[in-house]
Amino acid sequence: MIRDPRAVLAGVRAALQSPRWMDGARLAELLRDPPPQPERRVPRGATGSAMLLLRVLARLPGSRWRNTCLYRSVAECLVLRRYGVPATLRIGVRNGTGDIEAHAWVVRADRPAPDAGGHQPLVLRA
Repeated sequence: MIRDPRAVLAGVRAALQSPRWMDGARLAELLRDPPPQPERRVPRGATGSAMLLLRVLARLPGSRWRNTCLYRSVAECLVLRRYGVPATLRIGVRNGTGDIEAHAWVVRADRPAPDAGGHQPLVLRA
């Protein structure tokens, strides 16, 4: 399995930047459909390296990174958008057994939407 070093760096960059995208205005940008741009193939290793680094960073004492669906989805969305893939972050909630549960996932325009596990996507208002 050969990974493109530039793709690995793109994944590392996305993982390192993910906490800064949690701020309201920046997070809202990922919740909106991206502007059209030329799409390129996402090279092997880009999203995987982001997920791996998030797992490692989340284990550091006092770390601001978390290995949660929100951090992973933000990093994935950043990687995909870097390569021109129209990706949008979705955040949803569901009321399971009386407890409200939240979940984040990425929707790509070029693939069927993933199963949200019964979570109802939140609507972003202008």
